[in-house]
Amino acid sequence: MKDTNKRVNKVVYAVLTILLGTLGINKFYAGKVKAGILSILFCWTLIPTILSIVEFITVLTEKTDKEGKIPVNTERRTNALFGASLVIFVLFVIGAIIPWESLIPNCTIFTDFNTWVGNLKIGDYNIFSNLIGAPVVIDTTYGSTTGVINAFGSWTITDVAIFLFIITGVIALCSKIKFNDFIATTTSGIKKILPVAITAMLISIVLVIMINSGVNVTITNWIISLANGFNIATVSLASLIGSVLTGDFYYFVSSVGPVFTTVITNTDLYGVIGLIMQGMYNLVMIIAPTSVALIIGLYYLDIPYGKWFKYIWKVVLALLVIIIVASIIVFALV
Repeated sequence: MKDTNKRVNKVVYAVLTILLGTLGINKFYAGKVKAGILSILFCWTLIPTILSIVEFITVLTEKTDKEGKIPVNTERRTNALFGASLVIFVLFVIGAIIPWESLIPNCTIFTDFNTWVGNLKIGDYNIFSNLIGAPVVIDTTYGSTTGVINAFGSWTITDVAIFLFIITGVIALCSKIKFNDFIATTTSGIKKILPVAITAMLISIVLVIMINSGVNVTITNWIISLANGFNIATVSLASLIGSVLTGDFYYFVSSVGPVFTTVITNTDLYGVIGLIMQGMYNLVMIIAPTSVALIIGLYYLDIPYGKWFKYIWKVVLALLVIIIVASIIVFALV
């Protein structure tokens, strides 16, 4: 049986955490082999580095015993690392859906990274294509795209959901949850969510019918036409309504996007439009009843929509102001 009350020297652990925490050396020293291996695997993301800094600060404030040792696990440290991980995850998701390459001229760093990852091979074996799916690669000659994993800055709700599922598996691994227990819990969750998934599917079908009928295009064209050319207010309003009437980012962009580009011909403004569209869409997805992800989440957590709306509307209003201000700043820089 493993010793759950294992203790390590505070000074040694603190030094290893701040100097070699990126590689998980402190975890190996504490006997957390899995956590150490994960730190090595994800050291290139700098996430282990950030968590090590947080843990180092927490360790410094912990009291030692007579031998100068501290417990391997403490509630304060666990809470601090969890909070830091949550902040990193939220920032990552926000960053993943902001169209950086459209906003920053000549920026192709994320597309280039996707291309590089897509070409990683061991011999003739393409690692990502065969294991988790090929990253999206753009053929500059023909303009075509291949792959399924979008570049950072162009993620969809589906990409975020897949990422969340992977992170859940990693957390389960770090928490030493048995594989069978993880599968059983996942299966139980799927069974619980199946009824609302069917409802969500019906919502999607209705929205697709509305898209094919051209209702959202007609409304968007009318709103955009209220102003002469580009106007942040009309573009934002059209994006909000268009998001509610589509519920899917791909359909939203493919149906409403051409309306914007037809009325607003200045290509320098397309980055601002992209920021507004993506910001408004993700804003709608956390409050609109046509958001499949929201409906599933509320059902799974047993939270009535009315209660959620009363809780979240102030947050949505604040985010709306942030998006508008950010759009004005970017517009001023164009």
